[in-house]
Amino acid sequence: MVGNTVVSDIFERLSEEATPPRVCLSESQWQIPAIRAIAVLTSLAKPARASKPLPGGLGRLAHLEETWDARIAAPAADLAIVGTLKWLKADLAALLSNPDEHAAGQPRVPGTIADILLPDEPGAATWSTRLYSSARFAEVSSLPGDLRAVVLDGAPAVKYLNEIETPVVVCVIDRSVADETAAEIVVQLRNTRGEALSVRDDLGWSTPDGVEALTFTVPL
Repeated sequence: MVGNTVVSDIFERLSEEATPPRVCLSESQWQIPAIRAIAVLTSLAKPARASKPLPGGLGRLAHLEETWDARIAAPAADLAIVGTLKWLKADLAALLSNPDEHAAGQPRVPGTIADILLPDEPGAATWSTRLYSSARFAEVSSLPGDLRAVVLDGAPAVKYLNEIETPVVVCVIDRSVADETAAEIVVQLRNTRGEALSVRDDLGWSTPDGVEALTFTVPL
């Protein structure tokens, strides 16, 4: 992380002859005082550079701005979303803001969902969330072992529920469609292997109007 730029590149040397000293990468050089956060990459397909995303209202609501630069430099990369890629990318581009900031007289600065989730896309300088097409998910031999959560968005994705072995799985189901197959898969898993949890008491979450939610645990 250099100023307002995210840089993924190969370190070559430290130039102490210059004032101030510079970090020399394969495609650029940066003054040491401008570096705000740094992390070691286990692999790099090719160097990349992008503007630093901002936390926006959602990030400030979660107090992410306090460690934002370090988060961008070394994101957790432990979330995957399975769904229709065209729709997922449209959702990720949606702007979010926190109305409480406006009510408190603070400027409402919206940010996109992608700024928080940091999807892994071609040319991304940093990323945190893997995206998988539900139409081609059967071709995925196995999910990375470092995943902590998977979101299955829509009926075509939910049908793979029994094959996911991450600690947390979230199924998003559109109950307005006539096909109840996805809901039946979830309910059957809960009834045969699940132990019920309370959304309010165990998760501390109140569902908004028009949203139905159920939670349960299953042994892996």
